Amino acid sequence: MLRRALTLAASTVIGGALALVTAAPANAVEVDVTFSPLSIGDYCHASVNSNAWIGFYESSGLRCYGSSPSGAGGPQFLGYGSPYLACKYLTPDVVMSASRGTGDSLVCRVIR
Repeated sequence: MLRRALTLAASTVIGGALALVTAAPANAVEVDVTFSPLSIGDYCHASVNSNAWIGFYESSGLRCYGSSPSGAGGPQFLGYGSPYLACKYLTPDVVMSASRGTGDSLVCRVIR
C-alpha cells in the first residue's frame, strides 16, 4: 500500500512538472510590430554591410543602402538582408513571420 502511495505521489509530481514545462503562458498574444527603414538600417549595418544605414523591404526583398566607399553621391545599394533575421535582430520577442508594410517598412508578427 505504501509503495502504491509513493508511486502515485511521484507520478503526480512528475506530471505536474511536465505540465509546467510544456504549457504556454496564459497571456501570450500575437501582435504585429512595424519597423521603419532606419530601424531596418540598424540590422543592415550589423549584418549586411558596415556602410549601410537604411533599409527597405521592397518587392525584390529586404535591401540595404548606405554611403559609397568614396562618399560621393547619394545612398547606394549595398546588399540584401533577410526579413526574418531582421525581425529576430530588432525584437527580443518570438518571431512568427515577416512581411512588407506600408512605405517599405518591415512588419514582424511576434508572440508576446
